[in-house]
Amino acid sequence: MKSIRMMLRYFTPYKLLFSVFLISILFEVAYGVAAPLSLKYLVDDAFTPKDFQAFLLIMGILLAGGFLNICASGFGDYALGKLSGEGIRKLRMELFASLQRQSLPFYQRYRVGDLVTRFSGDMSSVERVIRGSSPMFLGETLSVLLGLVMLFSIEWKLTLVMVAGSALMLVGPRLLHRRAEADNENYKAAQERFSNTIDEMVKGHRTIKSLHQQSRFRERGRQQVHALFSLGLKLHMTNALMERLPLTALMILNGTMLGYGGYLIFHDEMSIGGFIAFFTLFMTVGQSGSNLSFLIPSLIESSVSFKRIGEILHHPPSVPEADSPLELPPAFSSMRMEGVSFGYTEESDQLKKVSVQITAGSYVAFVGSSGSGKSTALQLLSRFYDPREGTVSIDKYDLREVSEASLRKLALLVTQDTFLFNSTLRDNLLLDSVGVTDADMVEAARQTGIHEVIERWPEGYETRILQEGGTLSGGERQRIALARALLRKPKLLLLDEVTSALDPASESTINELIHRIRGQQTIVSVTHRLASVIHADQIHVFQEGRIVESGTHPELLERKGVYSGLWEKQQGFHLSSDGLHASVEVERLARLPFFKGVELPLLHDISGLFTTETCKEGEDIVREGEEGHTFYIIVRGKFEVIKQIPEEGERRVAYLQDGDHFGEVALLRDAPRNATVRAMGPSVLLAVRREAFQCLTAKAPQILVELQRTLELRS
Repeated sequence: MKSIRMMLRYFTPYKLLFSVFLISILFEVAYGVAAPLSLKYLVDDAFTPKDFQAFLLIMGILLAGGFLNICASGFGDYALGKLSGEGIRKLRMELFASLQRQSLPFYQRYRVGDLVTRFSGDMSSVERVIRGSSPMFLGETLSVLLGLVMLFSIEWKLTLVMVAGSALMLVGPRLLHRRAEADNENYKAAQERFSNTIDEMVKGHRTIKSLHQQSRFRERGRQQVHALFSLGLKLHMTNALMERLPLTALMILNGTMLGYGGYLIFHDEMSIGGFIAFFTLFMTVGQSGSNLSFLIPSLIESSVSFKRIGEILHHPPSVPEADSPLELPPAFSSMRMEGVSFGYTEESDQLKKVSVQITAGSYVAFVGSSGSGKSTALQLLSRFYDPREGTVSIDKYDLREVSEASLRKLALLVTQDTFLFNSTLRDNLLLDSVGVTDADMVEAARQTGIHEVIERWPEGYETRILQEGGTLSGGERQRIALARALLRKPKLLLLDEVTSALDPASESTINELIHRIRGQQTIVSVTHRLASVIHADQIHVFQEGRIVESGTHPELLERKGVYSGLWEKQQGFHLSSDGLHASVEVERLARLPFFKGVELPLLHDISGLFTTETCKEGEDIVREGEEGHTFYIIVRGKFEVIKQIPEEGERRVAYLQDGDHFGEVALLRDAPRNATVRAMGPSVLLAVRREAFQCLTAKAPQILVELQRTLELRS
């Protein structure tokens, strides 16, 4: 079988151990077959003629063979233990190394449960077959072959009858083989789905509780557990059939052998001793054949597991390292993208013919609306993806030709999705840094504004991080990640929305830090919050996958283009340092299309109606189909707009961020929400309810008239 051939690849490097194991198996099989044959000589040459000398000789040979068999078994067990252990260790390390080589698209295709199941369930299945089923399969196969040779030597006619009948033992497993493989694959797929649900439930337990989704997850878990039960029962019955059919065939063969063997004895064509030896040896061979049928389900299971593990082992990285990678020098003069086009799928491009040059020591910002391609450009600069067209290079080195190790030493990406290891805070900050002192660690923590927070923790820097940092706030995780980046002293620091989870005071601290280290390090920052990049040396504005404007903050404002429009949309809001209280200027309200024409004193009254609302990542602000009664303006944050598509489920159709608004129709009338708006991180909004707005319009009806008119013009 395929699994046996694959296992031999892991055994053959250990030739001595493999040879010892094979010799021990051969000796054990030979003794197991020869022992029943001795009955013929005991009965015909010792017991019947009462020859005591012959009896002693046969018993001596049996005892000597038994002692040697015990010794061979001991050596074989040791060889098998070490051989299988080395093979399993090598397979595990290959699988682990394969995961480390993979690129981001791989982890988007395979979920955590998919990979954990391969390391747990599939590796356990493979280990069982390597340590137990495969050696047993080899031994029983040799026993059947050698036993048949001995049976032919005793009585060839009876053996031919038995061999012909033995086809019955093979028919059942052969017919059920494909069904057993399909049942195994379905059962393992169900295990993966259940593992993914457990992973999602553990990681999202706060969101599940806050949205009161326990019953939905309980129902999903119930359905998946029921599916495991049903598929497990089906698999069990298939395996039971594969085991029972050969046993039934063996019973039929035993009856046939007794009948035909008796016929040969009565016609003096076979001695009684020969028949006893034949019967005993046939039972041994039959048991071996039966054992082989018992092994078939486990071998099929391991074959499926090897196939699933092989998917990972042979999955080529989408961002491979060159065969002879070049080493980047410790410093560089510039980095550039030239004619870069890239898409996460073949159907669409997130970047279209983008060219940009970044000078060493400069502070560069990529800005634009959500989905404009700015974060994708940063992913290519850090070589998490390769461009479909064009090149990304550092000085004269194309990133596809350099070693990953030298690139990671030179450049470091910090994203808004912060991951912390389940270890102490000190370990998370230092990692494998060489020559970094505690003073350096504390200074990095001070620079990112997290040191004072750590000092208040009872165990300080020895505090253990749990749940990948889930017990910390988003701002705390983000500042720890920034401190960790500073300690590694990269020449190129790539920042992707690193202030998105920070309160205004912490954001100010990080902006001051960037201002201090500019010139010492090259900084490329992606953000949708323009106020944080007004001091950048160069700002590149992305729109629909292209760079449409470039320049400094004053230059871009002067052009009155895309950047100027984004800037105006984000102005006119005031947020307290703790991020809990916000307000909007009257002039900012006047720029909303449905408030155009409303007099400033009336807009002043409207601005007083707004209340501040905060939300967490994953929280739904409005849900599709619910009655709308509140109008929102986003002060800080990012949201996804989701619609239910028939026969497809949820689909993201748009993004909203700082300065955007939604739900204005709710100020006028009852109307169901036409989409769900979900927070993608900690956010602050200004909200006004229809009831409060109607109290104002009762005193000043012209507000309602003007709002109605402008909304009709929009529609």
